[in-house]
Amino acid sequence: MGIKALILSLAILAGCTTVPAPVENPRQVWCDLSTPRRHTKEALSAMSRAEIDEINAFNSKGKMWCGWQA
Repeated sequence: MGIKALILSLAILAGCTTVPAPVENPRQVWCDLSTPRRHTKEALSAMSRAEIDEINAFNSKGKMWCGWQA
């Protein structure tokens, strides 16, 4: 009886999964949720080259996708 209950429970749980609806315009969602990253000279001097590159890549994407100004 225990194994049957386990199998039934797993079958019921498997049917409860949901798949989110596809986003119509993922770039617009990104633009709505993101803002340019601006840092002081002091903060930038404390960052690694990889961190600065990531900030530059993020801001470049915002310029291309969202029309951010420099």
